Amino acid sequence: MLKSKNNAPLADDAFFHHQELSHEEFDDIPLNVTYMNNSGKTPLPRSVKKEGELALVREGDPWTLQTSCTESIRYLFAQIIHATCADIAIVPSTGFAMTLFAKNLFRESSTATDSRSSGVQKKKKKKRVLILQDGMSSEVYAWQECVLDVEFVIVPHPQHEDEGWTPLILEYLQHGNHGVDVCCLPQVHWSDGSFVDLKIIGRYCNEHGIKLVVDGTQSIGIMDFNVKEIMCDAAACSVHKWLLSPHGMSLVYIHPKYHDSWLPLDRHERSRVSFQDDVYDALENKIGPSGYPDEFLSGARRCDSGGKKNPILEPMICQGLKLVNSIDLEKAQAYLKRLTDEILEGGKRIGFDVQPGPRCGHIIGLRPRTDEMIGRLTPERMVHVASQLQRKGIFLAVRSGAFRISPYLYTTSKDVKRLITMLKEECETVKQY
Repeated sequence: MLKSKNNAPLADDAFFHHQELSHEEFDDIPLNVTYMNNSGKTPLPRSVKKEGELALVREGDPWTLQTSCTESIRYLFAQIIHATCADIAIVPSTGFAMTLFAKNLFRESSTATDSRSSGVQKKKKKKRVLILQDGMSSEVYAWQECVLDVEFVIVPHPQHEDEGWTPLILEYLQHGNHGVDVCCLPQVHWSDGSFVDLKIIGRYCNEHGIKLVVDGTQSIGIMDFNVKEIMCDAAACSVHKWLLSPHGMSLVYIHPKYHDSWLPLDRHERSRVSFQDDVYDALENKIGPSGYPDEFLSGARRCDSGGKKNPILEPMICQGLKLVNSIDLEKAQAYLKRLTDEILEGGKRIGFDVQPGPRCGHIIGLRPRTDEMIGRLTPERMVHVASQLQRKGIFLAVRSGAFRISPYLYTTSKDVKRLITMLKEECETVKQY
């Protein structure tokens, strides 16, 4: 990996030349670690860690000046996705966000009273939600557990060389028998980085009255994501991967057409207009016959989760978002695509390949392809190989039949060579497991 400590020379092919995101942000990664699991958890940049240390001191001394950067987080995330601050809500996880979307999009009951039938209960048709096979669980549980009478339309993995997710999704959307109400999709599949062209899907959904919900966790912050061009109804992104931040927050985009109607999952004072005024807290006898005043804040803020935003996490996330905003995403994708192309080339030499169709630059899923490798690498053995690699300082993940490998801007070709060498070695000895 790219290093500068102990006066170690920087790699010639390092991304950080001419970039505002400095190599020094990651120079405390140990020299014996090859970390290629950014799609699982990002190493925290040095300046993000520093913000956390300062925030911890402030939290321990409540008599010092306490500040919030909640609105800065909204602004910085809005810049990344080409939205406005008014469009951004803040919640603890993407699972929470997806549940928020499901509850609001399908808020009506699964049965309804038909006013024309003298109060007779009329069964409503099932809502159909289109998802990808082996999609991230957050993209599935929200619909299957929070909404009654839901039927999934599951798009299978692409199997042919001229296929990819996008034409398959369109085929399922255009099939009259499917009658899709909502598409819940990522921009890249979490297991292997295979790409979904959300601009094409968004245009079709917009023209046919289909809601589009996006899990942007594996793409926002490392590739272009423009809500205006995608035309999505809502999107969510966990911050602990490509937004260079710690666990504990998901940032949410809600289309302006829902700003006056969507309701938060939890009810609390922080989303209400009255409690924004310190003087209101000082008043007494405020509860009327209907309770406290119920007017919500304007915009997506009304859907923020309750509780004070974590004063230790917030400054760290704010700094992570600042770093992301300094990255030239087009150059970053080109750099990472070169690395994942090298990974693919090395993987093919030892019996692996990738799923057919387009893929992003920052994640690649190596799948067993030769008869020998398919016979040798059961899911259990793949997990064992990953565990053995971790013992040797090489970090990747196993997801949905693939070794998921996700380098970042500190990764170099030297790291790729080490990865392929050690992967080959472990796969050759795995029969002994």
